Amino acid sequence: MNGHELLSPHATKAIEYGIAVAYLLLFIPFWRAMSRPARARAKAPAFSFADLFQVPEGVHLHRGHAWARPEAGGVTVGIDDFGHGLVGPIDSFQLPIVGFRVRQGDSAFGLTAGGEKFALRAPVDGTVTEVNPLALSDPAALHRDPYGAGWLFRVQPVRLGHNVKTLFSGEKARKFLAESAEALQLAFRPEALSLAQDGGALVHGIARELDPEHWDDVVRASFLTR
Repeated sequence: MNGHELLSPHATKAIEYGIAVAYLLLFIPFWRAMSRPARARAKAPAFSFADLFQVPEGVHLHRGHAWARPEAGGVTVGIDDFGHGLVGPIDSFQLPIVGFRVRQGDSAFGLTAGGEKFALRAPVDGTVTEVNPLALSDPAALHRDPYGAGWLFRVQPVRLGHNVKTLFSGEKARKFLAESAEALQLAFRPEALSLAQDGGALVHGIARELDPEHWDDVVRASFLTR
């Protein structure tokens, strides 16, 4: 009698069933572990454009995407992160000279990108006291830190209290930037704002992605200088 004859058909079936049951017992916890991230993603809150923007405390935004930050001795002015992301790599800045008087809402400075020139509106009234030399020597570097090293010029304000009332700050500023991004998405194809670039940042040069032929008009409309 050989070894195979020691097992009856019923015994063989019992072993097969035992192996199947053992497989299921091992597979179930494995399946649960693998499916847990998917369930977690399903419960995750919907994406919000507001999550993309963090406006520093003390910074006030103009509708034309310039910002103003009151400081000891004056007000610092720059372009918000949406404005930088909209236009993309900047070739040069055109800044007002020291002593020049700027008025809130008037075209006061500009930039050149992709061969196109764009004007921007001053967020406050005042007299220019200083310009950022980095903006003149390495304009592309300002994109990395728009609210810090990316400042453009400083002014001595003349009616700051009145000016600030017409600007956005805090949660209202973040909402304003989110609405600006949402407006672009509604105006163009939904997939155009591939916002996941660089771990969830606005695509740098999004206007060129949205409308390669008329991107400059998109930028001017956003800067309120069209």
